[in-house]
Amino acid sequence: MVNLRLNLKQDELKCENCGVKLSEDEIYVREINGKEHYFCCSHCADKYEARFKEGVSSCC
Repeated sequence: MVNLRLNLKQDELKCENCGVKLSEDEIYVREINGKEHYFCCSHCADKYEARFKEGVSSCC
């Protein structure tokens, strides 16, 4: 197991797919398009990444 220390404020630690609050002890990090994204599990990371592969924009 890798011990990862993040320099984020506690209120910023949320899964980018489902919005669940994350702790530094339980976080899944994946690099997508050259940027690190934070998730509660690999399933959420897969769903989030699939949106980029399908060409769906998260903007407006």
